[in-house]
Amino acid sequence: MIQQITTYPTQTTFGFGGTVRHFDENLTQLLTDLKDSIKANSLEGLAAFQIGSPLTVMVIKKDDEFIEIINPVIFTKEGKINPIESTAYFPNLTATTQRASKIKLMYENTKGEQQFLTAEDDLAILIQRKVDYLMGSTFLARLNPEEKQLFEKKLASNSNKLTLESCPTGLKSDKILNTIKYGVIAGILALIPSFFLDDSALNILKNLEYSLIGLLFLVTFSYFFYAQYEGKKFNNCSSCQIGNIAAMTLIKTIHITGLFLLTYWLT
Repeated sequence: MIQQITTYPTQTTFGFGGTVRHFDENLTQLLTDLKDSIKANSLEGLAAFQIGSPLTVMVIKKDDEFIEIINPVIFTKEGKINPIESTAYFPNLTATTQRASKIKLMYENTKGEQQFLTAEDDLAILIQRKVDYLMGSTFLARLNPEEKQLFEKKLASNSNKLTLESCPTGLKSDKILNTIKYGVIAGILALIPSFFLDDSALNILKNLEYSLIGLLFLVTFSYFFYAQYEGKKFNNCSSCQIGNIAAMTLIKTIHITGLFLLTYWLT
């Protein structure tokens, strides 16, 4: 029977890694559902997770035949490749992952008999992706930090057109935020000696703290407008760059206000 394929952002409520211990009619039905769903959606393979089952079962389509894989374990990996992958869980989106180019797999067939499979290249990539699902993960776990950040922006904008060039990660506005963060931290650390200073030194410290707070408010105000300007330069990524600017401005304002109150009470 054809089953609905789970897609993002739907989350399952069951646990993962459900080892198959009973090779019965229920398992046969699950395998049939996986095959029917693969054919109906023109897919290369499916893990049981993708149709709402916690069992460690997958079906791979190879040369018009199905490989039924139960309780799989990858016990050797060789080589590294960086394929561009797509998956039914994230429809119409791709990401550059890191995979082993060759794997050796141990699994069981429908009779519970131990089997072995050596896979390379596309087949190895497909099996590794399905094993990720069986372990409660997705290919997000196989992305480097830059690719992961880019893919999260693809999800936010529901667009696969974004690239590392069209949606850069090293924005100047991010550096401004870091400057504000470290400025607040420096202001808090500078207040520690206030417990041991006399009135004259305490007054100097207070003036320095208020000057720092004023500067931080000015930098935060500048960030709000510059981040919008910077985000608009990248048309393909304007929504994901601009969407959180107001929130980040508010957060930094709260942090600076907290520093102001701390200074007022301690000095």
